[in-house]
Amino acid sequence: MSAGAPTAGGLLGSWTLDGLTVAALVALGGLYLLGALRLRGCWSPARTCSFMGGLLALAFALLSGIDTHADRLLSVHMVQHLLLMLAAPALLLLGAPLRLLLRAGPSVVRRIARHPIGSTSLLALTSPALGLLCFALAVLVFHLSGLFELALRDGTVHALEHCVYVAAGLLLLAPLIGADPLPRKVSAIARVGWLLAAMTVMAIPGALLAFDPSVRYRAYVAPARALGRSALADQHLAGVIMWIGGSAFMLALALAVAMRAMVAEERRQRRRERYGAVRA
Repeated sequence: MSAGAPTAGGLLGSWTLDGLTVAALVALGGLYLLGALRLRGCWSPARTCSFMGGLLALAFALLSGIDTHADRLLSVHMVQHLLLMLAAPALLLLGAPLRLLLRAGPSVVRRIARHPIGSTSLLALTSPALGLLCFALAVLVFHLSGLFELALRDGTVHALEHCVYVAAGLLLLAPLIGADPLPRKVSAIARVGWLLAAMTVMAIPGALLAFDPSVRYRAYVAPARALGRSALADQHLAGVIMWIGGSAFMLALALAVAMRAMVAEERRQRRRERYGAVRA
């Protein structure tokens, strides 16, 4: 590896502070903290840490050296995509921002927010099938078409790609791991099934990149060579990152859902036993 090749310290230690992105992240974090402070001791610190972690994941993806090197090495680009599609949406949803809004937001905002929660449109929007479809389209269309290289050349398309990834991740994970009050209730078994199905979505482009004998995205040939890297070897690494990294993340979520369901069922069983003992 040449001296110009990025290290972990270089990726995470060099930052470019884009004004619009920083303002959006600070605004979201400030509003969330304001709501949490209004509830004082009635809001879980774990949820606050999770939401802030989601914002931090977005910051790493969009402002750190990861973004700088994303158009130079495909492997770094795939790390960025996993942060945008999976890590950030999962952490943001576990922070339960909608639940916080309904409890701590201004009365006018709470009334406005309560209406769509029970609406048919939100019921359709939180369908796991729709979430998986949107996620699959976002992953497959961008990675297996000319849109990927177009995004490398056009800043507007690149920004749109990032927005699509975050939105697709939120749509996929909201009914499966989210802590917000949504109109659709999905059983634990179904949630595990949808998460495992999403593993396949991540595996398809990952496997294609990992085993393709030729460079799929020619835009990476010259930048990789300038960094002393083989574009093909880096592409194979990128495929492994998406395939194994994405699948491992989905599997971890599925196991967490299953464990939480088992713990909840054990607690219900204990309550039933206590109730039966009192009646006896």
